[in-house]
Amino acid sequence: MKNPYLLATQSAAKTMRSILTILKEAETWAVDKAIPEETLLEARLAPDMLPFKKQIQVLSDNAKGFSSRFAGIEPPKYEDNEKTFQDLIDRIQRTIEFVESIPGDSFEKAEEQKIILPYFQGKYQEPSDYLRDYALANFYFHVVTAYGILRNQGMALGKSHYIGGMNLRDL
Repeated sequence: MKNPYLLATQSAAKTMRSILTILKEAETWAVDKAIPEETLLEARLAPDMLPFKKQIQVLSDNAKGFSSRFAGIEPPKYEDNEKTFQDLIDRIQRTIEFVESIPGDSFEKAEEQKIILPYFQGKYQEPSDYLRDYALANFYFHVVTAYGILRNQGMALGKSHYIGGMNLRDL
């Protein structure tokens, strides 16, 4: 079996490729429907939830964050200053390029890491606990919320947009 930390990173990259497709379709859809781009970028599912563009920023941060933590390297820092769909597309492309640039053997010592998150002062997690209890759940929460915001705004998206294809082999 492949290293679970490498698999998580590869899964995040695959999901972000689906997000790229969704972002490009949303940009076109907004133009076709004469919906101001800012309306969609600031849309929320509920008043106390983050807007669409922040969901994309956070899922990007999550992917580069957990991949870096497992590989024992520093993640790149992004400014969170995206104002257009194209800005978000560029950010996701940079994030994919970053996570895919981490050598696979960097994850071999992931179990030796203490996962320290800045918002849990004085605490750490074992890598397997972090992967199971937080990293993937938080990443996919923001992916699904971004998807849900666009659906809530009326964009026709289906499960295939979210899944983005499968590796099927002949029997």
